[in-house]
Amino acid sequence: MAKIEEHQGDRPYCKSCGYSLIGLTESSKCPECGQPIVDVLVRESFLGRQGFRYESDARLAGLPLVSIASGPRGSERRGKAVGIIAIGDMPRGVIAIGGYPFGVLSIGGVARGVVALGGVSLGIVGIGGVGIGVAAIGGLAVGLWAFGGMGIAFIDGVAGMLMKV
Repeated sequence: MAKIEEHQGDRPYCKSCGYSLIGLTESSKCPECGQPIVDVLVRESFLGRQGFRYESDARLAGLPLVSIASGPRGSERRGKAVGIIAIGDMPRGVIAIGGYPFGVLSIGGVARGVVALGGVSLGIVGIGGVGIGVAAIGGLAVGLWAFGGMGIAFIDGVAGMLMKV
């Protein structure tokens, strides 16, 4: 069965020893390890900010076929999915889809990979608002071959405005 992590709520605990600090009322120290509460008090996440995690049971080369990590969870500020198909805030995979993806095929806001499609794309083939790569396509395209509104090419390209370096 696929693994989906359940959110544990907003339960406080001691980051030093892991002791649950629920119900602690009049102590300035952790009852288990004696560390000052102000130094060790942590919570799983902020209220209303519950990250989502999913990982398929199917695996290929040791990686899950599908991995999804969205939103903050525990000490993570962003979801970091790793898998053949990775989806989330900062995914890494053969196919990566999300905010800051990295993979063979990357699709997202700031995409990096062999073929990158996004607002800002950096790859062998970069396609997006700003495309940077060996072959670049975009509003601003920079590469050996550049095609777009403004292309900066090291080899002749086609652009609305072509600049040859």
